[in-house]
Amino acid sequence: MQTKKSDTPAQRLCLSCGLCCNGVLFADVRLQPKDNLEELHRLGLPVRVVGGKGRFAQPCTALDGCRCGIYTDRPQYCRRFECFLLKRALAGEISYESALVLIKKTGAQVEKVKRLLVKLDDRDEHLPLRRRFQRQATKLPQAFDKKNATVFSELTLAFQDLNLLLKEHFYPG
Repeated sequence: MQTKKSDTPAQRLCLSCGLCCNGVLFADVRLQPKDNLEELHRLGLPVRVVGGKGRFAQPCTALDGCRCGIYTDRPQYCRRFECFLLKRALAGEISYESALVLIKKTGAQVEKVKRLLVKLDDRDEHLPLRRRFQRQATKLPQAFDKKNATVFSELTLAFQDLNLLLKEHFYPG
């Protein structure tokens, strides 16, 4: 994360987080009528059309750390989205310092889930975290020996703890 002195407290929160873009909060982003699909595709977003509506998968290919590589040209949904934590911080319901602590705690939980996924030979960083977890769950019970079953149990608990953090602090409501 690289912040500048000119970044606002809200921008510093977003530049410390990235959960809305890295495949933790969302599996994909639905494009809006004002979005230019061709331009977004030219900028590197793997836009696909499903049922006449454009969308692109998360984690976002334009994400660099916690910074958007196409920020000035980002889709409308991305421009308007504010997570619950950011809304609370902007409303003064939580201090920016406390919000940063929650972001750090959640990030540590995300990393724990990822480490457990790697122990189960899942290294596919191009899929949303929930899909990676679900893929492991479909292997049960036949594919896991006792060691992997124990790791999957740890993963299930870690993923549940992550979901509780996300539900309480990040999902918009």
